[in-house]
Amino acid sequence: MNETTGSVHGSAGEAVAVVGMAGRFPGAAGTREFWRGLVDGVESVRTFSDTELAGAGVSQQKIASPTRVPRGADLADADLFDAGFFGVTGRDAKLMDPQHRVFLTCAWQALEDAGLAPHAAGGPVGVFASTSLSTYLLANVLRSTEYADAALSYPVLLGNDKDFLATRVSYKLDLRGPSMSVQSACSSSLTAVHLACQALARGEVRAALAGGVSITFPQTSGYEYQEGGILSRDGHCRVFDAGSAGTVKGNGCGVVVLKRLADALADGDRIYAVVRGTAVNNDGSDKIGFTAPGPQGQQAVVREALRASGIPASDIGYIETHGTGTAVGDPLELHALSAAYRAASGPAPHCLIGSVKANVGHLDAAAGVTGLIKAALALYHQTVPRQINYSTPNPQLRLDRQPFDVPTESVPYPRATPLRAAAVSSFGLGGTNAHAVLEAPPAPTVPAAPAGGAREVRYPVVLSARDTAALAATAQALRALVDGATPPAVRDIAYTLSTGRALLPVRHVFEAATLEELRAGLDAAAAGELSQAAPPDGGWAHGPALKVDLPGHPLRPERHWIEPDTPTTGHAPTPTPSGSSSVSVSSSSSAAAVSVGVGGEVEDGVLEGVLKVLEEGLGIDGIAPDDDFYDLGGDSLLAVELVTALRTLFGIDLDLDDFARLRTPDAMTDHVRAARAGTGAAGGGVRAVRDGEGTPLYLVPPAGGTNFLYHRLADRTPAGPALRALSFPAEAAGRPDTLRELAALYVGWIREEQPAGPYRLGGYSFGGNVAFEMAVQLQRAGEEVEQLIMLDTHVPETYVGGHLDAEGFEAAFPVLFEAAAVRGVDPQLLREQGFLEVWQHNHALLKGYYPDRPFAGDITLLQAEEPEGDALLDALRMNPRDKSVWDTHITGRLLVDKVPGDHFSMFDEGDRIARLGAAFGAALAPHDQEGSPRC
Repeated sequence: MNETTGSVHGSAGEAVAVVGMAGRFPGAAGTREFWRGLVDGVESVRTFSDTELAGAGVSQQKIASPTRVPRGADLADADLFDAGFFGVTGRDAKLMDPQHRVFLTCAWQALEDAGLAPHAAGGPVGVFASTSLSTYLLANVLRSTEYADAALSYPVLLGNDKDFLATRVSYKLDLRGPSMSVQSACSSSLTAVHLACQALARGEVRAALAGGVSITFPQTSGYEYQEGGILSRDGHCRVFDAGSAGTVKGNGCGVVVLKRLADALADGDRIYAVVRGTAVNNDGSDKIGFTAPGPQGQQAVVREALRASGIPASDIGYIETHGTGTAVGDPLELHALSAAYRAASGPAPHCLIGSVKANVGHLDAAAGVTGLIKAALALYHQTVPRQINYSTPNPQLRLDRQPFDVPTESVPYPRATPLRAAAVSSFGLGGTNAHAVLEAPPAPTVPAAPAGGAREVRYPVVLSARDTAALAATAQALRALVDGATPPAVRDIAYTLSTGRALLPVRHVFEAATLEELRAGLDAAAAGELSQAAPPDGGWAHGPALKVDLPGHPLRPERHWIEPDTPTTGHAPTPTPSGSSSVSVSSSSSAAAVSVGVGGEVEDGVLEGVLKVLEEGLGIDGIAPDDDFYDLGGDSLLAVELVTALRTLFGIDLDLDDFARLRTPDAMTDHVRAARAGTGAAGGGVRAVRDGEGTPLYLVPPAGGTNFLYHRLADRTPAGPALRALSFPAEAAGRPDTLRELAALYVGWIREEQPAGPYRLGGYSFGGNVAFEMAVQLQRAGEEVEQLIMLDTHVPETYVGGHLDAEGFEAAFPVLFEAAAVRGVDPQLLREQGFLEVWQHNHALLKGYYPDRPFAGDITLLQAEEPEGDALLDALRMNPRDKSVWDTHITGRLLVDKVPGDHFSMFDEGDRIARLGAAFGAALAPHDQEGSPRC
């Protein structure tokens, strides 16, 4: 078969505009971040830690296998969804495939990006959507004891079957056009775009949503490499490169909003690109196997799309290829592409080719629309992103004989010779091929200003949201936009809000003719001063205007997730490592040791219960009431388990700071009895670490909120001043939102205990950063700060950029365990202690902080000799800088004393903590500052 005739869309009069887009991609929460990553050459395929692999159900045997490739492109926050906003119950949200939830969210955001409100669309809106198999159903729902029997229930069926992906979007967003799931494997979403263009050309719809989603669970399991398979040997997708050895699975979602070009121009829409022609066909049997690529079919679909577009092939300067990086697929695709374009007189000179799969992996059902979004953005921004993982051409491609070049750097196009057109290929396993030809968007026609002398036009500004808090947030976001360097015109903002936003229950309507009036109205809305006026009837009646990019409605995603009760790969759970302890003392298991009276009060046996917990945890019999926990070999890791056991056994509040201070069974018993009697010390504020003479040193807790290490350090520090530790706020509701606010809270606490200076401050890691800000605030208030000690505290520059989301913290948590050698402790115990929640909060504070003035004094820095491992720094999105940079944040001297170990092991028992204690004591003691070293 030499020619394949399939389905075709295109003609000069049927041009389709891409007026909106949204997406979630590996390493990018939206299309803006996605584009920046492409231009910057970011590879979002990453290596999974052994802990992540084990958490995904991979056995230790498979983790150690030489054929295991621990890499992939995972999607952050795939477990989060704003169920309340979309009117989904909590149970249904848990049962629903995250692919459906993510696609619904992206569909809403794409309509917002397009400025298209269903009530003002001017006609029906269609939905053409694609998704991959519901692995969430297989790996989570069906492996859950609670939900496995509901496999054929309607909530599970409706939430996971492909049939209901598109129709749920139509139902939830009130879209009245044709709504269908489109499935052709890897080419599904570009085929969906083709069908949407056809529906627009036939006049069936006024606008259409088209796209796809693919998220495979578990996301962090990696894969088994098979010689001759399609998956990469080294976990990198090297499209066009001599080292290409396969593709890598990615996870993501992409959605575009399409309208007829004539309608988009009439509506003043922002246009990313114009779809001039599309074609879809199938290879039939003209290939060596069902899953093999068919070069004749590929060549035919490209030629048909070119013919349908009416665009000269010589205008096409960029082609987004299917480009999987496989040894067989890439050469066949490129030869077919070259033959098709040469038959049409050839592409533009030095036509560039690329494949987004090198950046984000192969997105399966979402691959085609992801390529379309990349090509549309290239036309919109007049820049072709660089092709990563490419250095030496694959000799099988014979690029020296092809009319194509591979860009190794991003290529901006000058105004004089613009990028006129681009094309996109997507080929599905099984033979369904799709190709689209795009043209650069026309220049927007800015509406003329009112004629001279005309009266000032006052435009209706319509704000709406789900509730008053969301409306206030919307007003604040708009105010930030208006306060920017180049705010849109009031006319265009009002037009976009009136015709391009859904009308939600809580509304605020006002009129504005100038930016000053617009700011005043937005400030009123942000302050809760809502008007009762109704939105204007009859649509927009204030002359021509343009749709502009405005902030979307604030969503509040929460975790909706079913954890499987059995491992996804069928192996037994990993046993606790030998030599580690596991304490699980319950009230029932220790009934012989504790007598419980009426009302649950402990009448006697409290000491016996405490001793039982300690003996089980330490593995020691016959512990005496006055024995010291640390002298018996106890450490902070075991303390995590013992605190949980004591809290469970006695039903009291007990944290690690309390436990570190109590030390002996007698002291713990007194604390338990006082807590049960309601006479225990209140949490919060300042706690004593040790007594001493002179001005006390106030220590700020490190990330995680516990002062446990300070108690251990105090034991190894020579006698000196009193040491006090600040307690991190116990309740989440009372935690400050910024590091400056936390520092101000701590300053207030220490000034209650010590009303006037001089003050002495110190802190380990995050605690040192907070102590620095406290010192600055105290100096600003006119107080003297005579000493500031930091224990291996990173400089603020280390935390600049690289925001970490909730899933990123979950992924980094086991990496922290590994880096800190926290082995043999159940991570769930640390979660129950609140460590993960506090650590995430603290790290977010660091990401949002940079000093606004220097500290007028010296800093003593006890710096670990060994660097931290790259794995943790990468997981936390940190960019390590030399700690000597602290010198730029002070007016005095940076006094550095190196101590053995790294950021965590510097506190290890033995010589390391002994030397750290000696250095800490030397810093506390009077010393000759003039003779101290300067870094």
